[in-house]
Amino acid sequence: MRHNGRPALRASQIPATHINIRPGEPVTVVCTDCRTWRKLTRGMVPAHRSTDLGRELVGADGQQVRRDTRCPGSGQRVEIDLTVAKWVTRIEDGLTETAACRPTKVLRKVPTPKPPALHQLAPAAPTADSARRAYEVHRSRCAACTGHAHCIDGLRLAGDLRVALYREPERRAAQARTEQEQQNTERGQAKKQLRRRTAEWAERYPAAENADMVRRSLSLALHADSRRRLYGPDLQVEERDTREQARALAEARTEAAIRRSSPVRRTAA
Repeated sequence: MRHNGRPALRASQIPATHINIRPGEPVTVVCTDCRTWRKLTRGMVPAHRSTDLGRELVGADGQQVRRDTRCPGSGQRVEIDLTVAKWVTRIEDGLTETAACRPTKVLRKVPTPKPPALHQLAPAAPTADSARRAYEVHRSRCAACTGHAHCIDGLRLAGDLRVALYREPERRAAQARTEQEQQNTERGQAKKQLRRRTAEWAERYPAAENADMVRRSLSLALHADSRRRLYGPDLQVEERDTREQARALAEARTEAAIRRSSPVRRTAA
C-alpha cells in the first residue's frame, strides 16, 4: 500500500483521545478525513472507504461524498513519538480540563404547591348558630318572607337551619373528640419531653455536681486568700480575745489621759 503523499503525522500532534497506544492492544488512530477509527498497518492508515459505517459524508468542497469513494486519508503515515506514560498523562489532563469546562448539573426546582383559589375552597359546614343568623338576616331584609310565607332563598335557609340543628349534637361530639385527641397528643409530647430531659439531666448530673464542687472550692480558696491578704492570718480564739482586751484597755487609758490633761474639770454632782 502506498502512502498518500502527505507529511507524516506525529502522535504528539494528534489529540490524545484520537489515538490508542495501550500495551497489548493494536495501535489505532482516528482518520483525519472521515473521522473513523482505523488500525495502523506498517505505520500507515490502511486503505478504506469514506462511508464504511454507512454514513454519508460531505467533502471539503461541500459536495456529498459517494459511498464507493476511497477516503483521502488512506495511506497516511503516523509516527509514534509518545511513550505510554506520556500518552496516559495527556489523557488524564484532557479529562480534567473537560470536566472543569462542563457546566454544573442543573437540579430541577421542585415547584411550590399553589394554594387553591377562593372559589375552589370547600365552604365550612354551617353550624346551628351560623345557619340561624343567616336565616334571621334574610327574614329581616326580604320583603317576600312574611309570616309563614317564604321565598326560595328563605326556604333554602330554613332547610339549612333544620339540618344544622339536627347535626349540631354530632358536630359538637366530633369537635370534642378532636380537641380531646389534640390534648392527648400535646400531653404525650410533654411527657416524652419530660422523660428525655430527665434522662439527659441524670446523665449529666455527675459532671455538673463535680463542676459545682470545684467551683465552690475555688471560691472558698480565693475568699480565704483575699482575707489573708487584707487582714493577715486568722488568729485562734484565745489570741483574738487577748487582742481585743488589750485594745479595749488601751482605749480606756487613752480616754483617761485625755480627761486628766483637759482644762475643763468636771465636778461631782
